[in-house]
Amino acid sequence: MKPIFLLTFTASMLISPIVSASGSNLWLTDADMESLRAQPARTAALIHHCDKEIDIAASPVSTFAPPPHYTSDGVVETDASKRFASDGAMAWRAALCYVVTQNPRYAKHAQAIIAAWADTLREVKSEQGVSEINFDLPQYILAASIVRGVEHWDDKSFRHLMTDIALPLSHINRKNNHANWGVFLNSAIAAYTGNRSLLDHSRDRWLALMDSEVAPDGSLPLEICRSDTNDYCGGARKGINGLSYTHYTLLPTTAGARIFDLAGRSVWQTPQGNKLASAYRMAAAWTLRPETFPYFDSNGGHLNGVRNAAYFALLQRIYPNDDGAQAINSGINAMNGLEWTLVFQ
Repeated sequence: MKPIFLLTFTASMLISPIVSASGSNLWLTDADMESLRAQPARTAALIHHCDKEIDIAASPVSTFAPPPHYTSDGVVETDASKRFASDGAMAWRAALCYVVTQNPRYAKHAQAIIAAWADTLREVKSEQGVSEINFDLPQYILAASIVRGVEHWDDKSFRHLMTDIALPLSHINRKNNHANWGVFLNSAIAAYTGNRSLLDHSRDRWLALMDSEVAPDGSLPLEICRSDTNDYCGGARKGINGLSYTHYTLLPTTAGARIFDLAGRSVWQTPQGNKLASAYRMAAAWTLRPETFPYFDSNGGHLNGVRNAAYFALLQRIYPNDDGAQAINSGINAMNGLEWTLVFQ
């Protein structure tokens, strides 16, 4: 079902260009880019990674229909899902390598990956596919924002993918982490296309989610109970994915806030931003000391995804706290597809 607000979406809303600190770039400020270029040792591994991938082509599909991720027994991973996610991460790395080196071969690689999916994908025919559009398309958009001005790249098909295929599938009006990913998706599309109305709607939804999702102690009640089966908040392993899903919610929340900031609509220091700060402090404490997580003991001292906290690198800039600093220094850097630790530490 389409989110209600999209029923009134029209082409006339694509007006009022959004200007960020770095022009059309949705993610990096001029200072961020200058810092990356000034530290070759810091970016050497990234460049090496890009060089190894430079001849790898994307693997798009015309119909995207992965089965449900969770079953009664656990999880299912498909090649199509992995390719969509990994191609997006590869495009983002190539775009970053272009930022660092200004070598257009990296930009062309990113463009080729993005265009392959944009030219090929025609329909999304499963609920899991819709979810993965929300989860994984934003990294394509961030990459495209960096390379769209290189050598007269025509991004028409990618704009079609964003506005005609992805936007109607947004989860922005869902509950729990899906809504946060929908906000990230919509805000990225809004910033890329210059859609001020969509950006403002996304920002309003971000604020509302912080009010509804974050408990007074900084926990996320809809997430901390998560299991690793389709008995999402129950069963014998209730809470085993609770910290992982806390991270999986705060990551797109942080990403959306970053886009709003660079688009001149910052939420960091709002009352709802203070709730994000509280959630970060709670997540950092649990990440550093997982034995304090509510479902640690009931799962035999095991939790999934404890280290999925690379996004801490940006939050620590905005809301510094001791637990966050210690977690970062101890190497809590998984779920780093957007290269958070390279860009923001």
